[in-house]
Amino acid sequence: MSEHEVSKSSNVLTFFGALGAMLIFALIILVAYLPNRPDPVNEEIAATRKSKAAESIAMGKAKLEGYEVVNAEAGVVRIPIELAMEQTITAYKSAAE
Repeated sequence: MSEHEVSKSSNVLTFFGALGAMLIFALIILVAYLPNRPDPVNEEIAATRKSKAAESIAMGKAKLEGYEVVNAEAGVVRIPIELAMEQTITAYKSAAE
């Protein structure tokens, strides 16, 4: 037998060694993960979070798409973002001319 030939038993040992290493790694991950799993979220808490998220999204959309007087004395108002972009572009075009 030459030095470069690999025996069948060597291949089998390599396979089982690699398989064993993977199984040990998986076992370590399971042992480290299982005790640290978060508690399941209560349905009531989940519903509260969803309603707060929906409320926050609605408030954000209202600020982006609605009209509002921010400071009446200073004449500051909030306008929809699309209108503000159009007015900004118009102002830049007229300033460039």
